Amino acid sequence: LPALPLTMLCAHALECVFKAFLSRSGDDSRVLKPEVRHNLTALWTLAHGDGLGVTAEPPQWAASLSDLHAAPYYLRYSTGVHGLALPNQSEMAAGVSALLEQVRASL
Repeated sequence: LPALPLTMLCAHALECVFKAFLSRSGDDSRVLKPEVRHNLTALWTLAHGDGLGVTAEPPQWAASLSDLHAAPYYLRYSTGVHGLALPNQSEMAAGVSALLEQVRASL
């Protein structure tokens, strides 16, 4: 799979995984706040605070993914962008997969 589509899919998957964990009680008000909605670092921090067994600080691949996925949404709307620094693809894919399994086991 080419790097850009894989990165975009991983960003969306990570957002959904965290939102599933954070809204497991049925209350999704925290994840709908504008400063949180697509901010993977903010979602990571909330999930850590809610007891998901992740490090307090996201790893480099996740922080990089967050920068690309949050406003101004470089992955989705690349107008005026001449280059993107993508996360390490194998670390990113493995990390998203591991988090998916971790959240699946906790729900």
